[in-house]
This record gives sequence, structure tokens and C-alpha cells, in this order.
Amino acid sequence: MTGWAHKHQPWRKALRSFRHAAEALLQALLMGFFWLLPVDWASGLGGWLTRQIGTRLSTSRRAMKHLAIAFPEMPEAERRVVVASMWDNLGRMIAEYPHLGTIADPASGRVEVLHAERMVGVQQGGKPFIGFSAHMANFELMPIVAYNHGLNLTVVSRPVNNPFIQRILLYFRERPTGNWGKVPKGIEGGRQTVKLLDQGLNLGVLVDQRTSQGVALPLFGHPARTTLGIAKLAIDKDLPIVPVHLERLGGARFRITLEEPVAVPRLGDRQEEAKAMMTEVNRIIERWVRQRPGDWLWLHRRWDRP
Repeated sequence: MTGWAHKHQPWRKALRSFRHAAEALLQALLMGFFWLLPVDWASGLGGWLTRQIGTRLSTSRRAMKHLAIAFPEMPEAERRVVVASMWDNLGRMIAEYPHLGTIADPASGRVEVLHAERMVGVQQGGKPFIGFSAHMANFELMPIVAYNHGLNLTVVSRPVNNPFIQRILLYFRERPTGNWGKVPKGIEGGRQTVKLLDQGLNLGVLVDQRTSQGVALPLFGHPARTTLGIAKLAIDKDLPIVPVHLERLGGARFRITLEEPVAVPRLGDRQEEAKAMMTEVNRIIERWVRQRPGDWLWLHRRWDRP
């Protein structure tokens, strides 16, 4: 580091802290405003705002490119409808943050849970499970709904870059459950995950993002870098991997379906078995996205650039 850079480093840190504080203040005001509104009003307004703003942002072009990869036969006009639906879902999810506990409360009737006995049965058998899902509908509901069904669910979560906003989000995530279990992504998070599974705690993870350390496996007919982590954990510890399908049924109403566990192929090679399992996981996610493309977050760069 040069003398000039070293001299001005404190100023750069101060400016970053000021920016983070200003962003967090705006976030807190926005969350507070949505908190004051009834659930349906907040969800509807959030969706409307992001449809008006998001569809005009340059990031929408990225979503259009990703849609063209997944659905090359889809007309451009239809892709624009899907992108608008994606922004609507994202805005609703943001506005629903202060109401997560209300939405997940079984008494509200806002979340329909199908085949909950598949996870409950596994836990009653004394064995933890790994539940996987995707960035679809309002995926923040997964650990809270699990808690309401008497299940512990430790989630793998990447903290946002702004630590103040991270605290705001954690406040609304943790209010309905007291303190949900969570581990960060990365090497240290992997170590914590192994320890938690050894303690009999369940794991929840979203597996639809690209990872540079992943293996290229097919998704919509194109290679997509996919982590083998949960498959290797399942093989090593003889644990079931349960698909958790989240759907937005309209407004702030949802369906969560627990599907049959992913089968473990017996190929005699741990790496090949893990690749086969995660190939099936990608097929499941692809099926979910084909059913409700507007529920998925198309902004993530899931495939390598050509």
C-alpha cells in the first residue's frame, strides 16, 4: 500500500460506514412503512413499486438473457411478462419481511403445507434431514414454517454486504421464532454445518445459485456450476435430501410442498454419486421453474458466460 493510500484509508472506511448507515436508515424507514400496512396492502404495494421501477432497470436485460437461455423458444413479449412477474414477486417479498410471522402463522391460513409428514417422520426417527429449495416465491418463509411445525431448521445464508441492513433483516427473520439457526456460506459455514448435523439438527439450503467451485451439471440443457456439498453430506451421513417447493398462489398466499427425498444412487464412487444426485436436484428445480417462471429470481447468473 502506498503512503497516500495508507493515509487516506481511514477516510475510505468512514465514507463506507456513512454509506452503510444511510442505506440502513432508508431500509428501516421502508420496512417500518410496510410494517404499518396490512399484509395484503404491503404485499400489493411492494409488488407494484418494483414492477414500475425494476422493469426499467438495466438488470432486467440480464434477466431477459437468462430467460433466453432457459426458454429459447419463448417469444420476447412473453419473456417480458415473466420478468415483470419476477419483479412483482421480489417487491412483494421485500414488503412482506415485517409480516413474515403473520404470514407463516398457521392460524392465518396463508401458507398451505403439503406432505409435512415427510419431514416430521424423519425427525421422529431420530435422524436429521437436509431440505433444499430455490430462490422462489418468498423463500424466507421456509425456516419459520418449519419452526411452526415443530421442526428445527438451520439455514445456510450469505449475509448482505451492509452489516446494518443485515441486522434489520435478521430482526424480522428471527421475530417469529425467537432465534432461528443459521450458518454462513463458505468453508467455516461448512464446518459448522457438519457439527450441527452431528448434533441432530436439520439443514435448509437454497441450491440454485452458481458457485465457482461447483461442477458443471445440466440445467435447462446448459452446463451450470453446481455445488456437490449437500449430496456428499447426505452420502457420508446417510441423510435424506428433501425437495421443498415454494409457490406464490397470489398475493401473500403460498403453498409449500415437501416432495419425495432424492434417491442415492449406488455407483461405488462418492464423487459420481454426488454428481448424479445434484443432477436430479437441478432437474427438480428446473421443473419448479417451468411451472412458475415468474416465481424464480432470474437476476442470478446461473450459467457461465458463452
